[in-house]
Amino acid sequence: MSAADRRRRLRALHTLAGMAGGFAAGTIPTGRLVTKALTGQRLEDLGDGKVGSSNVARSIGWKPGALVLALDALKAYAPATAARLDGAGNNAVAAVGISAMAGHIALVKGRGAACALGAAFAMDPAMMAVGCVPLVGGSLLHRHAQAVTVTALSLPFISLALHRSPYRALGPLALITVLFAARLRGPIGSPLPSSPEVYRNRFLLDRDER
Repeated sequence: MSAADRRRRLRALHTLAGMAGGFAAGTIPTGRLVTKALTGQRLEDLGDGKVGSSNVARSIGWKPGALVLALDALKAYAPATAARLDGAGNNAVAAVGISAMAGHIALVKGRGAACALGAAFAMDPAMMAVGCVPLVGGSLLHRHAQAVTVTALSLPFISLALHRSPYRALGPLALITVLFAARLRGPIGSPLPSSPEVYRNRFLLDRDER
């Protein structure tokens, strides 16, 4: 085996290890832990029963909600950034960040929006600096779900505009595919929607009803 082959194999092993670490980080149920620590209650018994920062903010206050948002974003940002510092390329960094999203979606049973935010910042801080404009603006107008939709859909185009590289935009494209697949699927174990309107509401608003 040549030295180049050994380097490629080692890099692939590093990427797989990073993806495993990202998935494990994604499974930490930060919303449940913060809510239990502060109130002694189960997050699923409060508000709309979702496990993300929005329900925490509505149910027990914006400060705990902001903490959960930051921690959920960190679950993807930290392992993806560690992969970057280890010399991983753009797509390997994206794979690690998306693995954290997958862990959150599969085991915490959330939608993964905050993890997606952290992963996107690790992938391309310049892209997210632009993408945060509609995200923050929409959230200030109390249109958080719509702001997430607009921001997510814009990320591949922002990446293309900044870097002129379709290859570089593959990471953001994969990220939003996972995000919207989780939205359209709805809660695990729930029946498939019976009308196109429910799919539309899930895609745009992250809920079944307007």
